[in-house]
Parts: sequence; C-alpha cells; structure tokens
Amino acid sequence: MPQPKFQIGSSLKSMRTAFDENRQLIVRMTVAFAALNAASALLDIAGPAGLAVSVGITILLGAAYGGMVTALICLPGKSEGAAELWATVKPVLARLIWVTLITALAVLLGVAALIIPGLVIATLLSVAGQTVVVERRGVFESLGRSFELVQNQAWRVFGYLVVVGLLSVLMLGIALLISAPLGTGVVGRLVGNFLSNSLSTPVVAIGTAVLYTKLAELKREYTEAAGPDPQP
Repeated sequence: MPQPKFQIGSSLKSMRTAFDENRQLIVRMTVAFAALNAASALLDIAGPAGLAVSVGITILLGAAYGGMVTALICLPGKSEGAAELWATVKPVLARLIWVTLITALAVLLGVAALIIPGLVIATLLSVAGQTVVVERRGVFESLGRSFELVQNQAWRVFGYLVVVGLLSVLMLGIALLISAPLGTGVVGRLVGNFLSNSLSTPVVAIGTAVLYTKLAELKREYTEAAGPDPQP
C-alpha cells in the first residue's frame, strides 16, 4: 500500500496549535535565549577571538533551544517547565550540536555545488536533530533516520520548509524594521539581535518539531498497516 502523504496545510495549522498550547513557556524560553544570544553577539567587539566565542555560544544556545522546543512539542508530559525540558535535552546536547554542525557543513558544501544539492541535503536532514532528542539516537544514526522519514515525502517536506523559511524571514524583516531607527551601534545591534531571535527562531524550532511529529506518525501508520515482513 502507498505511504500516506505529508500534508503541508494541516502541519502549518499544527504549528499554530503547538504554539497556542504552550504559549507562555515558549515565550519565556525564547526571551531568555534571545537575550543570551544578543549579549553573546557583542563579543565580536573583541576581535577574531571574540567572534569565535560568539559563534560557539550561538551554536550551543541554538541547539539547546531547538532541543527544548522539540522536547516540549514531541514528547508527552514535557510541558511543566524549562528545567524539565533542559533535563531532557542535556544528556544528548553534545550529539545535537554535532548533528547541527554536520548538517550545516553538508548543506554549505551542497550549496557551493550549484545550490540544488544543498537544498536536497537540507530537506533530507531536516529532522535529524529531532531524532536525537526524541529517539535518543546517535549522531550518524539520526542522520540516517531523518533520511528514512523524509525520503518518500521529499517534495512535500521541501514545500513545507520553504513556507516555514518564508515565515521566519518575514519575522526577521519585522525585527529589522523595528530596530533600524536605533542605528548600527551597540544598542541597535543588541536590540536588533534580540528581536530577530525572538521573532524568527521560534518559527523554525516549532516548524521542525511539528515536521518530525507528522513524519514519524505517517511512518508508524504505514509500518503498522503494512504489517511484518513475510518469513521466508
């Protein structure tokens, strides 16, 4: 039997539902991480060393934030508070960072090779981080699991990611418009960075968490409907 198809429209509605159901906790976590990100971005004033530290902190915070949002949305009973979510993500944070770095490097190399390969890689590895948090898989195992979940839904997943990306860019544009009058000084950069992370980052984090949930459900339904492989 054919595998059920991933539905873009219902998944976008699920993003809104997930946010509404966890609004207060998501807002608190987002504000905290955005503030830390904005503060760390100012380290580039110290030169190349400061910039390197700033990038490292940004990667760490991004992985932790995305992992906590994934735990909140994808794991039942994980909505009591940020401390509980952090306790869930902390044991796999190193794996999550490695998956983030490997995926980013693969996408960059793909983009350098005529762009299209980068888009393909970004689509196929779009839920690798979620498999680390939810399924507790290893680094390369999670990359393979993401490929397994996405491969038969690739075009629909790509379309969904484009919509999520456009929504994130829209939020980023709003943040830049608000902070533009403050100029490019320390205050302007601080406010701009804070608003950018506050408005755009949750869209991507919630979007990929919902994507994983939908793909995992479709895969599970298909596997159960197909039944066990016949014995030789």
